[in-house]
Amino acid sequence: MFGFKYEPRYGDYKNYELIKPSSILDMVQDISTRASADCGYDINNLRSMGLAWLLQGINVRFEKPIHPDKPIEISTAINPCNGVTSERCCIIMQDGELVAKTVANWFIFSAERQRPVRIPKEMLALYEVHDFDDEFFRYRKLDILSSGDAEYEIRVSNKEIDTNMHMNNQKSAELLMDALPFDFYFNEMNIIYKKPAYMGDILEVCKTPIENGWYVHLQTKDKEVCVAGAFKNT
Repeated sequence: MFGFKYEPRYGDYKNYELIKPSSILDMVQDISTRASADCGYDINNLRSMGLAWLLQGINVRFEKPIHPDKPIEISTAINPCNGVTSERCCIIMQDGELVAKTVANWFIFSAERQRPVRIPKEMLALYEVHDFDDEFFRYRKLDILSSGDAEYEIRVSNKEIDTNMHMNNQKSAELLMDALPFDFYFNEMNIIYKKPAYMGDILEVCKTPIENGWYVHLQTKDKEVCVAGAFKNT
């Protein structure tokens, strides 16, 4: 499996004992990009092909507290797939112990056709495949819920925009977590991406309690959901 070691920075601290969950998502996003580049498909090569990886959703489970003052090692590979979507799995270790794991469902988007396309066979042949026996590493799609009235609004700014010129996956997840009570600690999150948001868009932040946690989504003024997340302490 492709691996990389991360040294948390001060900005990753939630407090003196815990790292921010959004920082873990940032590392998972980074190692996914690194693993693809290691196979010869970095963002510039994909751009020249008129292709981009887009994220449909991600499941995360924290097994133990992750401390911000110690290195974090992440290993990644993909599940066997049929070429329509790819499930990228990550195992996150600290001090030799499993502290978290993630599974993310990705698809290839064609700039020319403006729609998803099958993953090129030559690309799949280079990606490392691992047959995970843990049932967690089977992606579970989050259901969109009705979450009542908006609590507040945000405007998508340039710091949230990535190379695809829409709101970045990690940044949008961070905006979901901003709506959670500060003292709410969760060990599971399930996020789904439904519609891209662009710089200057006004989004409503909606939140509702669910069993063992909270459901949050960002929606347009027309009530179209852009991104949603369920956060639970189980």
